[in-house]
Amino acid sequence: MSVAAFLMAGSALAQTPSPTNLGRNSYPQVGPDNRVTFRVNAPRATSLTLSLGKDYPMVKDEKGFWTVTSDPQVEGFHYYSLKTGGLTFNDPSVHSFFGTGRDCSAIEVPEDPASAAFYTPQQGVPQGAVRSIRYWSEVCGQWRRMFVYTPAGYEQNPGKRYPVLYLQHGGGEDETGWIYQGFADVILDNLVAEGKAVPMIIVMVSGVAQKADGSGDGFEAMVTEEVIPLVDKRFRTLADRDNRAVAGLSWGAKQAYDLGLGYRDLFSWIGGFSGIIVIGEFRVRPAGYEDPEKFAAAYDGVFSDPKWFNENYHLLFIANGEAEGSHLMGMSALLKERGIENVFYQSPRTAHEWLTWRRCLKEFAKRLFK
Repeated sequence: MSVAAFLMAGSALAQTPSPTNLGRNSYPQVGPDNRVTFRVNAPRATSLTLSLGKDYPMVKDEKGFWTVTSDPQVEGFHYYSLKTGGLTFNDPSVHSFFGTGRDCSAIEVPEDPASAAFYTPQQGVPQGAVRSIRYWSEVCGQWRRMFVYTPAGYEQNPGKRYPVLYLQHGGGEDETGWIYQGFADVILDNLVAEGKAVPMIIVMVSGVAQKADGSGDGFEAMVTEEVIPLVDKRFRTLADRDNRAVAGLSWGAKQAYDLGLGYRDLFSWIGGFSGIIVIGEFRVRPAGYEDPEKFAAAYDGVFSDPKWFNENYHLLFIANGEAEGSHLMGMSALLKERGIENVFYQSPRTAHEWLTWRRCLKEFAKRLFK
């Protein structure tokens, strides 16, 4: 069942299968109160536990089916696992997604169809393409993979060049996250079709990048020395900082800040979703402002001249989910107190999960390259 069909069905049925279910599997099912019912056929198992935020012991019936219903879940995408005898494994009834450092089961708790329309494929909307590109990294000493989204019309307009967004996943995820869990391609297709976003290329790489000699993290060197030159050579990009953006979620937000603020000759648009600005022991939050010298020195002094910053960076976008708390709102306010212009967005009701980040991408993309 597609996400669109699932959302429409959810308005009419008491319980509906999750859109992440394999084939015609009817479980897991999401109820109208956002409780989720799980059912697993394991007649020889002596115990079974659902792990979804917390552990739920499952109950076995006379036919060997184990069942449990969770507490109400917030809207959005949720990883979960099954456990027995010390073994953690995936639910065979659903698709697996790379998250929590491994392939993992997941459910989608729906919001209303109108709210979900921006990440749901729409009939009549031209679709872009997502390419899987393998490349050799000298920095990491290994073959790696990136996903590259090109907007609708890319192939039909060989003379047109496009700005580029480098978009990072969170901890325990990889380059597949923004497509399979985040629907970044669908979000951009819909925004561009509505005239709300500029057509752009999106590049997604794995943020786990160890240097070949084992001397430390090679992510920044890999992106700046290998990925960006490769993308500019292979795709029709506008290859300058005014047309290059970087964003990420959670751990990927830190990576986005490190790239965007640390390589000011490469990026002029920065987005951080559910992540704080941090360098060494310095964090942009109230405690960080106790030492103005550290603030001014961060990222080789990028914040030391607010006038320069505001003239040279087109956008600093800070966002999170309402259920995550107010610390990023505070970070945004403190930056403004220091004269650093930024935009803050908060996703209503959502927590540290993919519905938050889909909404963040939507709001960020609408402001890019304009």
